[in-house]
Amino acid sequence: MSSPVDRIATPLVRGVLAALSSLGVALAVVVVPALAAQVAGTASTATALDAILIGLGVLVLGHGGGLMLATGVIDGAVTLTPFGLLAVFVLLSALAMRRVGRALRPVRADGVLREAALRDSGAALGAYAAVYALGLALLAGIGRSAESAPVVTSAVVSGLMVAVLGGLLGLLWSLRREPTEAVPGVRVLELLPAPYGQVARAVLIALIGLFGVGMAVVVVLMLAAVPAQAALFEQLSPGIVGGLVLTLLQLALLPLVAVWALTVLLGGTLGVGTSTGISLDGAETGVLPALPMLGALPAPGDFPALAWTLMLLPAAPVALGAVRLVRDVAELPRRERLTAWIAYPLAVIVLCLVLAGLSTGGLGDGRLVHLGPRMSTLALPLSAVVAVSCGAVFVVLATGLVPWIRRTVGGLRSRVEAFERTERGERTEQSATSAASGPSAVSAGSAASAGTDWSAGSAPSVVSGPSAASTPSAPSAVSGPSAVSAPSAASAASAASAAEGPAAGDPADEGPARDLPGTSAPEDASGGDAAPGAPATDTAETDATETEAPTDDAPEADAWTLTDEDASR
Repeated sequence: MSSPVDRIATPLVRGVLAALSSLGVALAVVVVPALAAQVAGTASTATALDAILIGLGVLVLGHGGGLMLATGVIDGAVTLTPFGLLAVFVLLSALAMRRVGRALRPVRADGVLREAALRDSGAALGAYAAVYALGLALLAGIGRSAESAPVVTSAVVSGLMVAVLGGLLGLLWSLRREPTEAVPGVRVLELLPAPYGQVARAVLIALIGLFGVGMAVVVVLMLAAVPAQAALFEQLSPGIVGGLVLTLLQLALLPLVAVWALTVLLGGTLGVGTSTGISLDGAETGVLPALPMLGALPAPGDFPALAWTLMLLPAAPVALGAVRLVRDVAELPRRERLTAWIAYPLAVIVLCLVLAGLSTGGLGDGRLVHLGPRMSTLALPLSAVVAVSCGAVFVVLATGLVPWIRRTVGGLRSRVEAFERTERGERTEQSATSAASGPSAVSAGSAASAGTDWSAGSAPSVVSGPSAASTPSAPSAVSGPSAVSAPSAASAASAASAAEGPAAGDPADEGPARDLPGTSAPEDASGGDAAPGAPATDTAETDATETEAPTDDAPEADAWTLTDEDASR
């Protein structure tokens, strides 16, 4: 059974060992390239010891400390931090403390923090930070020489900050675990209370996006200035190994230049020396160090007014983080939502100002004494960009504006669709009406034409001679409404004429009938002169024929009635 001293000593020992390993790797990162450059530099008179001392000075400078130089070219304090090297040191600390956190096993198998987990983690982190800061101060003291002297106090402070920041990230990283069937997963940001976990996630998204925008602008400028950079590189002629060291130096400074570009995009002014400045209005530069990547800086002159539209680039990631925040806190109470909406823009503004402040510095006491963003010109435009971006997102997404717009558009669409359906119904009804009235019109036209033809063909019936029964049927045939009635009337008239006998076809009666068709029937009825050879017709027979004629017409009336019904159908 272990004692309390053993339980405390184990995290302390792990923290001390992790700090020593991190310092060893960091020392190798800066000393090895310096030794390589010294060996490859045939024109240099520096020894291996000088290379190691230079490496120690760069180690302190990479943590954010200061370095005093007295080389004749640069005299004074060097306080410009290479952000790339700083990121490497923070990553080394995070990896070391991640291993410590996993060894301490602060989370049980069921996903719950074990007893005394926070105490053990705090002890390990404290031991790590203390040993790391003291070790860096010791290396800074060792690295002092006649030409360069690292500032020990700055080494202690910067080493402590890097150790604490990297150590915390490593311990939180060690808590992360993927979910399984039996044990729930653990996410680092979910360990924070609401709404601060959601705010931290949104701020992280915004900062990564802002840094990406600055880096993209730097890369574009460097690609556009490749000839100028190549000319500077040829003037230096560092050789193969020296070229690799120079490339590593530029990579270490690349994140710093990206922050400078972001400062300009946010509306601030970047100083690259005394009486110089680069902003969205224009550029005014002076004498710069012979570093190839500085050839990507814009040439002196005024920029067009459209350059101010570049402020939309950093506004996009800020708005993206705000969108994520609104979605994450949508289910929280109103008070927590308001807290998140206020904390997010404030956190983004503060962290951007801190990042810009860390990117300032100087090289000696000459013209390059002031390098980096001018903080007085950055605060106001930065606040405006963040406030406008967050305000627009909160108004659109966090209020009822979007649902109102959706309801309005949906109602308008419904009304348009209803109008289209009504219009289609009216068109269908009109088409049906036209289709129903078309056959009736055709039938009426056919009936009229049939009646005209029948009246033209009824002349032979009248000409047929003494038959009086055929005369009154002609007007009724003309008034028929359908084409079917015309042939029926014609056939009825023909039957009546045929029933009169041979007298209807007598050639002797045809002559007078053509001259006086209206008087032919009375003359026949009165027993007038007949043509020679024609058979005599008795008056009684004529009366009988006239009496039977209406009887023969009765079926015709029924046929007309049926024909009208068929036409109406």
